[in-house]
Amino acid sequence: MSASTLDLTHDEAALERYLAEVAENGYCIVEGAIEPELVTEVRDAVARVEHALGVQPKGNRIEGFATKRMYNLLGKDRSFWKLPIHRNVLPFPQRLMEPGAILSGTTCMHIGPGEVHQGLHSDDGLVDQIDVPRPRAPFMVTTIWALTDFTSENGATRLVPGSHHFDHEPQPGEKPSYIAAEMPAGSVLIVNGGTWHCGGANTSEDDWRLGISVQYCRGWMRQQQNQYYSLSPTDVQDMPEELAALCGFSLYRGIMGHVDGASPGRYLGVDGTAETAYAARIKAIEHGDEVGGIGTAEPVAAAAD
Repeated sequence: MSASTLDLTHDEAALERYLAEVAENGYCIVEGAIEPELVTEVRDAVARVEHALGVQPKGNRIEGFATKRMYNLLGKDRSFWKLPIHRNVLPFPQRLMEPGAILSGTTCMHIGPGEVHQGLHSDDGLVDQIDVPRPRAPFMVTTIWALTDFTSENGATRLVPGSHHFDHEPQPGEKPSYIAAEMPAGSVLIVNGGTWHCGGANTSEDDWRLGISVQYCRGWMRQQQNQYYSLSPTDVQDMPEELAALCGFSLYRGIMGHVDGASPGRYLGVDGTAETAYAARIKAIEHGDEVGGIGTAEPVAAAAD
């Protein structure tokens, strides 16, 4: 399906096919997901910001010895605002986790020749194995945008198919079978947060692999990258309301994340995310149809303590 016709917010049959792949393998690749003009726009934005900030490899095994890496992209260039709310990307975290999922982070990974394999990991591996044993429903969903072709030689993401079903995180010395997520530019790799993966080694002579990771987590979790401090109030006021909500400026289920009883968005004057804590529950109680097992005002008041 071409980029001009693919729309997973309205094509339920296609979305279900991709979700079935994720359920079985822990990942799927959506080819032709991103419009060619958006690929070009985002590539240009990366080049512009890398130059302006003088980005260089960080020189460690996790972040890379030959990889130019940038975090918190939404505050660096407004072209990146289009990524988290894209019609062929946002449906995945909303279906694999919940409609209240929020943005955990945005990271650019520009892998250069000579880069080595990153260590295998799962993105929700910080969730305590004792409290929530694996296998489990995902706490994170990672989407990796291919802005250049991903090949086995230039560092395409490595994945261990089915590893989201494993009962443990990767262990030192463990060498499972993996595949390279090869895909053309304009594709998006969708990864269950429990799936083992890593950045691949770039063994090419001069081929830089450019990808952007857009990660989502459940609405009640702490985000990997702090959206509140990386975005200016003007940015939040100017961005689409759906994006502001994803960044955490609305309330989770009408309660969590408030500032003196108001959503962060209301605190900043963002109309679309302006909410008052407990307003929906108070209204439900007044109408006698409170949900969630709280039937009187007294337990609600206690919950606010």
